[in-house]
Amino acid sequence: MANILILGGGFGGLIAAERLAGRLDSSHQITLVSPRPKFTFYPALVQTAFGVIKPDDITFDLTAKLNELGVRFVQGEVVGIDPDARAARVTGEDFEGEIYYDYLVVAVGRRLATEKVPGFFEHAHHLLGAGAALKFGAAARNFQSGTIIVGMCPRARLPVPVCETAFALARKFKSEIANGKIQIKVVFPESLEAAFGGATLHKELEAAFRRHGINVLYDVPISEISCEEVISTAKHRIKYDLLMLVPPFQGNAMLRSLGATDEADILRVDGQMRVHGLKKTYAVGDIVAFSGPKFGHMAVRQGRVAADNILAEIAGEEPQAEYYHEINAIIDAGGADSIYLHYGVWDDEIFALRKGSFWSWAKNVHERFWKARHG
Repeated sequence: MANILILGGGFGGLIAAERLAGRLDSSHQITLVSPRPKFTFYPALVQTAFGVIKPDDITFDLTAKLNELGVRFVQGEVVGIDPDARAARVTGEDFEGEIYYDYLVVAVGRRLATEKVPGFFEHAHHLLGAGAALKFGAAARNFQSGTIIVGMCPRARLPVPVCETAFALARKFKSEIANGKIQIKVVFPESLEAAFGGATLHKELEAAFRRHGINVLYDVPISEISCEEVISTAKHRIKYDLLMLVPPFQGNAMLRSLGATDEADILRVDGQMRVHGLKKTYAVGDIVAFSGPKFGHMAVRQGRVAADNILAEIAGEEPQAEYYHEINAIIDAGGADSIYLHYGVWDDEIFALRKGSFWSWAKNVHERFWKARHG
């Protein structure tokens, strides 16, 4: 019998639990720990902000799903991991104590390090949560005139919702942009190519921005926010009237006990999703230190790889499954300017870029299918 502990109920953790539960018999115990009893489909938060779909449409009951799979669910926060004792300390309303494991999958996700940018908490909106998305949506609905800035802070790693928010705002305020009443600016801390892991889609995306009346600014590493300006380490001072930014990503300090974190407390793993220097310990999702942007589909594939390698270990075999780091993403511009990108972050010979209304439709269909399949 193996005790498998999964820390986190996002894309990577849920997929790993599904795959393990589907291939192991009841003699093995799978436990998933998450501070929240619901799963949120984060790629749909832009649509939620603009009222296209409701928050209930992008969430489902994680507890019920795991019960169906035969996976034990513990609602609580992981406050420490002892790799020598192979135990995680969890605290919550229903559970307080140690959970021991034979195999560990760390899928705790990233922390929004708003404290890294003074003034963020007081002045900026973000979209990384249903409540935050609804709050920004209300602010956009009440906006009358001035400059709207959407963008990424350094180490934010999420360029797609920034682009999609800008396009959604441009559609909403099309006439106001045309008559100069409203301006929309998109701000990246580096080049557009760097934001997308090296993919060269700037010509197509810049052309789409221009057609929608959106100004794009590169190499603006925001370091501070006042009540009327964003300020960068390169001495930019850009005025705004409404601000939506993706904050920096940070790992959890409690992961330092594993001895495999980088300077941002993100875990270093190999291509088989094994945490450096630790046996029977895997990590998936936003908490892994791979280069380039973060996408849900990456966490899904990482969860599958980790699960397959745990299954191999349980069977007494050598892990063989390898993760390949690539981007499969759609930037939904709401019509003909929508872009599909397939790019090999570790192999830039893999590159495909397509444009057209079909991709907007395809993204919406995929989101509905994913919830129907997993929710």
